[in-house]
Amino acid sequence: MVGTAEWVMVGLLPNLSADLRLPLPAVGSLVTWYALTVTVAGPLVSLLMLRVARRKALLALVTVFVAGNVMAALAGGFAMLVAARMIIALTHSTSFALALVIGVSMAPAMYRGRAIAVVAAGWNLATVFGAPLGTWIGDHYGWRATFWGIAVLSALILAAVAVLIRPPQPDTPPHLHSEVRALLDRQVVTVLAIIIAAQAGLFTVYTYITPLLGEVSGFASPAVTMLLAVFGFGALAGNILGGRLADRAPWGSLCALLAVLVAVLAVFAITSHVRWAAAATVLVLGVITAALIPLLQERALVAAPAAPTLVTAISASAFNLGVAGGSKIGGEVLSTGFGLSDLAWIGALVALIALPPAAHAAFLHRRAGLLVRIADRDPSPSRTTC
Repeated sequence: MVGTAEWVMVGLLPNLSADLRLPLPAVGSLVTWYALTVTVAGPLVSLLMLRVARRKALLALVTVFVAGNVMAALAGGFAMLVAARMIIALTHSTSFALALVIGVSMAPAMYRGRAIAVVAAGWNLATVFGAPLGTWIGDHYGWRATFWGIAVLSALILAAVAVLIRPPQPDTPPHLHSEVRALLDRQVVTVLAIIIAAQAGLFTVYTYITPLLGEVSGFASPAVTMLLAVFGFGALAGNILGGRLADRAPWGSLCALLAVLVAVLAVFAITSHVRWAAAATVLVLGVITAALIPLLQERALVAAPAAPTLVTAISASAFNLGVAGGSKIGGEVLSTGFGLSDLAWIGALVALIALPPAAHAAFLHRRAGLLVRIADRDPSPSRTTC
């Protein structure tokens, strides 16, 4: 439901623009404000809840989430809607971090990537069912009905969390100083930079994919809703792929997927003008986007093993900083006179920024592994004594 609340806004933008009588870039700022709140406030919320038992923290966050969606449904104007979205955004990073850490703690270390993929599947289901269904409801019954639906279903989930969730407690309580210090590692910074650049490139395009598919590709509104579901089905396949790759060859797979993301975004500038090609590109884009998530989250956890909850929350903030940056870039591009199809090649250029740090990290990882293998084969007495 948290994923649905985030992703559904993309499909509701045209309705919001018409109902609130605001230009598309203006209502597009709802995506930006949400992402900025997640980026700035998400880690702070995680810090405040670091000493709270995970189940209690999750219950508190879902309660706030329900209240925020009720406020959005009752919003009397754009300012109140922005405020409601920011309240919802406060729950985003920490709820995702708690779910991920609980899931990983219950899985063997060798299957960490797949455990991440299972939890991340919730976000993919949001793109397959949640966001398309929310968009359909918005088209037929108004955008307020979408938020009411999210609030009601989330209230049911609140009850489910209270009854069903019994997470294992960590062996030692987390310490604020050690967790914050772990975030200063160079590998953590590298992973966060990759996340921001990749997401910014994607959301330069995806924020405005509904009007792009409608005005450039020529799809009617029901068909656009179906294509958002196609993106989600691709994301489900990509999620499984990403989880397996994270357990086998994380850095090499990450570099390869980033290169494919850049290529697909660049090609979308051309394929968006042909219906069948646009639909195929949306499917591939869903696969690549979702496959990157387990890989990036797994690399973040490996980079800061002493701070799993906080680094997961920070990486979620990095994802949303990329979302905010991408939606802002897309809005500026449209405001300066470029067309919707131009967003694709501009997004490719932004995503390209993620490749050099990923390639450098992959090189260092491979070299470190080679040195370890050489050391293991060294039969020298000094090596044996040590």
